[in-house]
Amino acid sequence: MATTAAILSTALLGGLSVVYGPEQFRELVLKPVIESPDVAQIFTIRNGVKAKEDVLFVGKFSKITHLDAGCGSTPTTPEIPIDKLTWDPVKMEAWIAECADELDKTFLAWGLDVGYERYDLDQALIKIKAADQSDAQAISYWTEFIQDQFTQALRSDIFRIGFFGNKDITAASLTAGAADVKNYNQVDGVFEQVFAMATLFPSVRAYTIAANATADQELAAGVSKAIFRALVKNAPRHLKRDPDRMILCTQSIADNWADYREDNDNVSESWVLQETGIEGPKYRKVPIIPVDEWDEILETDFNVADQVDLPHRAILTTKRNLQLGFDSYDAATQVAAWFNMETKMNHMRSNFKFDVKVMSKDLVAAAY
Repeated sequence: MATTAAILSTALLGGLSVVYGPEQFRELVLKPVIESPDVAQIFTIRNGVKAKEDVLFVGKFSKITHLDAGCGSTPTTPEIPIDKLTWDPVKMEAWIAECADELDKTFLAWGLDVGYERYDLDQALIKIKAADQSDAQAISYWTEFIQDQFTQALRSDIFRIGFFGNKDITAASLTAGAADVKNYNQVDGVFEQVFAMATLFPSVRAYTIAANATADQELAAGVSKAIFRALVKNAPRHLKRDPDRMILCTQSIADNWADYREDNDNVSESWVLQETGIEGPKYRKVPIIPVDEWDEILETDFNVADQVDLPHRAILTTKRNLQLGFDSYDAATQVAAWFNMETKMNHMRSNFKFDVKVMSKDLVAAAY
């Protein structure tokens, strides 16, 4: 559980807790932030996943037509190829708590009641200004401001764990060490599953990005073209024909591609189309989707001794091949908020079951 001291740590440690008179209150200005992309734009959301559930992928049998041997010929018994994947959702919990006494110390809110009701932060009001410095709006501190922060953090966590989760993660691989293990060890995310697939089936790794292993980890000029070419050319046959295929990549690779297109006069016309918004970046008609949140997560949480763990990554796949399983996604992104009179604490919590699956190796080509 997080206390007020943690929730408002930036303000308190930054020396902002100067004394205001009771008739005054501080206005908070919300910084403009880039929110994590809606997970539904990249993942297929699957509801109703509550326990271990097998998913069978059934192929087609073939080679059943032979020369007729006449009387006494024998039938064949073809085998239908079947692959199995098992959903194994785990119980997840996001839970924070706060006491009104700590909020009082900051002179941040007003509107609190008297007596025992003074501890109910649903009645605490604060003033919020948007980043454009428009007029401040008075809102409920707990059930509007904190609940909005909570919901955004929950969606961001689902996105982060969905890609970078690793049930066997160790403190040594994380910037913050042991303190951050609990933020990644719930399930194996997309990258961990792709790495495992590539171990069993080396062709899944369509390209090895040399810069990931160099001292400065800087991409060579134009290497993005080689990356995208390898992904598209070396993709499994089914993926090559899929109309919904897309390339997800770190912003570092997308920037390298933009530089290449700017410097290459032969593609100037397509560059203009891209810059004017008529057409987004593509390689051989495959949409390129930069995921700059990957870069931020890697640089923030996976930077050890000035070396980022595989800072340049790209995956050619489809949305339906990347799936998040929930007992209920709507319930997962809703929260319960309550005040406990016995402990005088305000609580906010979400509980749900969750799993991540890369459904088929036949719809993945990766570069890292």
